[in-house]
Amino acid sequence: MKASEAAAILDGARITGTDNEFSRLRANSRSIRPGDAFIAVKGSADDGHRYIEDAIKAGARVVFCNPGTCTANSHAVTAIEVPDTREALRRLLPALYPEAERLGLIGITGTNGKTTTTYLLESVLKAAGKEPGVIGTINMRHHNVSITSSITTPGPLDLFEQLDSMARAGVDTCVMEVSSHSLDQDRVMGLKFDCGIFTNLSQDHLDYHPDMEAYFLAKKRLFDVYLKGAAVINIDDAFGKRLVRDLPDAITYGRQAGALIHLRLCRADSEGLHLTLSSPAGDLHLNSRLMGEVNAYNIMACVGASIASGIDKSAVVSGIEALQEVPGRMEPVRNRLGLTVLVDFAHTPDALQHALASARSFTKGRLISVFGCGGDRDRTKRPLMGAIAAAASDVVIVTSDNPRSEDPAAIIEDIVAGIDDRSRLMVEPDRCKAIRLGIGLMKSGDCLLIAGKGHETYQIIGSQRLSFDDRVCAAQCLEEVSRP
Repeated sequence: MKASEAAAILDGARITGTDNEFSRLRANSRSIRPGDAFIAVKGSADDGHRYIEDAIKAGARVVFCNPGTCTANSHAVTAIEVPDTREALRRLLPALYPEAERLGLIGITGTNGKTTTTYLLESVLKAAGKEPGVIGTINMRHHNVSITSSITTPGPLDLFEQLDSMARAGVDTCVMEVSSHSLDQDRVMGLKFDCGIFTNLSQDHLDYHPDMEAYFLAKKRLFDVYLKGAAVINIDDAFGKRLVRDLPDAITYGRQAGALIHLRLCRADSEGLHLTLSSPAGDLHLNSRLMGEVNAYNIMACVGASIASGIDKSAVVSGIEALQEVPGRMEPVRNRLGLTVLVDFAHTPDALQHALASARSFTKGRLISVFGCGGDRDRTKRPLMGAIAAAASDVVIVTSDNPRSEDPAAIIEDIVAGIDDRSRLMVEPDRCKAIRLGIGLMKSGDCLLIAGKGHETYQIIGSQRLSFDDRVCAAQCLEEVSRP
């Protein structure tokens, strides 16, 4: 695109310098390649205008900036001055990536359940003959393409580029996790969702949001600002009840009979879930391989979005039943001993409580938990999670998660401070040794829940990102135990 063509899209744009052509638009000066354009946007922590010279040195041929902030013409670079670069970016994205707007979009927000719900919807869409793509915490994927995610919801340029790529590859619907950070920072600018799902809201990210009200209002932006279609809301959640007051036409779900989609039967065992759901499409009888009653909510959310998308009931049932497991979400670690070992991403008080309750529902013997808390994150949740684990488990093993720059021992002290009865408490800072300890304690009928890291394949200690996977460690420990 030529600089003059881009300027014509923008209100109040003033162009100086030669009319250069650019191949890509970037908002990060470190990602600039020769021939790119750079747009200087002020973010929550930094201002792109500070890096204009860096972008030019890296090869930017066009710079979008606020008035008087760029001397680009002295470098044979085109300067496009606009009143508001963030608004300029919003206007440019659809023009640069026109194919992205062809996709149907389903956005999922909430503290817990987003990832599992994307996997369920992906399976249902495939069963309905659709071509789905997914953007979320674990990866960005479509067809045979899978790119590991570094962030739940990418920035606006990366997001539009990925959506455009999906559309060109034949994807017709993208299911996306939409984080509170991304909504607060307007990373989904320029998008309108055909369906928005609210799963729940509980304490998390209070290192970023000043309080729970601010956290809720960030989530609410998905429905207030970015939704053009149906809302699907969990009304068993207190914040969901608040949200639905402003969205009276929402498809509601929950255990209570007042929800449009509600549970009539829910039985959990070591093989999965057996459900009967009442819905606007009629009763649905489902046998899911997903473990634990907590997944009944994710299944109801999927059913709601599927109904909103006009998917046939038979495809909904077959799609849900086809999904075998979700990486790091109540994921069983298979073993020759017949022991029930589960790995789950639960890293918030509410998620840990629900994961333990789910595990308890099908555990005949003792429930053993291994967990820790991440460093450089909300510290107030640590004693809460300690108390929850102690109340719900027969044995609690507190260990490290991703301590980052904090002292692992100090994090563990914060967790243990919430535990009154320490008779069933064990502490092992080395995470693999803690998992080995938990497996060594197991007897027939027991269940071990390893919580906090889920699908992650690394552990962040200080400035080091070390290879570590709960599932791999557990499998190795189980293999050691099973050897004669």
